[in-house]
Amino acid sequence: MYQVVRKKKKIKKVKFSDEIYGFPMASERKIFRIQEEPIKNIVIINTKLAHPLISKKVAKEYKKLVATLMELLTSDDDTGETFREALNRIEKFRQEIKNKYRHFLKKKELEEMGKQLQVFKQEANIRFIELQNSLYENTLQQGKGK
Repeated sequence: MYQVVRKKKKIKKVKFSDEIYGFPMASERKIFRIQEEPIKNIVIINTKLAHPLISKKVAKEYKKLVATLMELLTSDDDTGETFREALNRIEKFRQEIKNKYRHFLKKKELEEMGKQLQVFKQEANIRFIELQNSLYENTLQQGKGK
């Protein structure tokens, strides 16, 4: 982490300790204007300020993930690729939340998302196993029929 300290239009970077976590703010053009000064990177360190921003971002990603999972789990795929894809997306989202945002989100929010993702994961696992079993039974029946 770095902090910008302005002294007579010179920029000096001051390094923070590694235990401080920050949330980089996003913008369309990656440049913010504060008192007509262009600022490229803003990192919010205060968890109370970062929580609403991160909550909104995670909720948006979560809704998108749920919509994708519903589509993947309801599709008719005989190979089981959609179930594997659903499991991969769930794990990717879980790891992203764990690594990037856990310091800013409340424990209750993390638990609720975790429970819902666990339900989706179990459903995808069950359907994938059922599909594998039916494919295995079909190959056994075809082998006996010859």
